[in-house]
Amino acid sequence: MNKALYMNDCYLKEWDAEVTSVSKDKFVVLDQTGFYPRGGGIEWDTGVITRENGEWFRVVYTGKFSGTISHEVDKIGLKQGGHVHCQLDWDRRYLLMRYHTATHVLSGVFFKEHGLKVTGNQLTTEKGRLDLDMQEMDVDLIKNTIMQSNEIISQNLPVEIYYLSREEAEKDTDLFKLAMDFPHHLDTYRIVDIKGFDRQADGGCHVRNLNEIGQIQFKETVSKGRHNKRVYFTIE
Repeated sequence: MNKALYMNDCYLKEWDAEVTSVSKDKFVVLDQTGFYPRGGGIEWDTGVITRENGEWFRVVYTGKFSGTISHEVDKIGLKQGGHVHCQLDWDRRYLLMRYHTATHVLSGVFFKEHGLKVTGNQLTTEKGRLDLDMQEMDVDLIKNTIMQSNEIISQNLPVEIYYLSREEAEKDTDLFKLAMDFPHHLDTYRIVDIKGFDRQADGGCHVRNLNEIGQIQFKETVSKGRHNKRVYFTIE
């Protein structure tokens, strides 16, 4: 496993690393990385890896396989043992961070106000999607929840990231209302805490304050079954 730098610093844009392996000339593993891999319904980071001689390689995909983060680059040339400088496509990452934190606000309001849990999500740079365990489609309730979420956002609440032991985390079952695939065998859990409003176990990247999100805009709803109602939204 390599070190995931984004876990403790979501705003890290550049860092140095060593290439620990290269597979099929284009799948690169670094000893430490700030590139977020696809997971939890969130798209992956892209960016650039630069060799010491100045040659650069575009990271087109980041994934996690058997616990190790791997980077797909657009050309051959990186070698094991090489020292490199990495740089995120920050505009893409930051937009995904805004969407991700917006999702936590939405899920918090859905749960606190209506007892609805999130069963799935997908976040891209173009739109967000939440799946709700809702028997009957209620578009007015969904629109009202988005309005309430924007009111929460307008309070400019800070967002903090910290860790809890398994014993501490298990005392609060609400921590896992958005973490559909979150591993429950860990000794410690990473917590994303919107101060005074909601906290959830989560391994992704978030903004430091809700005022960075912008406004959530309702797009449409789709019924995907008796207990699955899908909500699409954007942020502006």
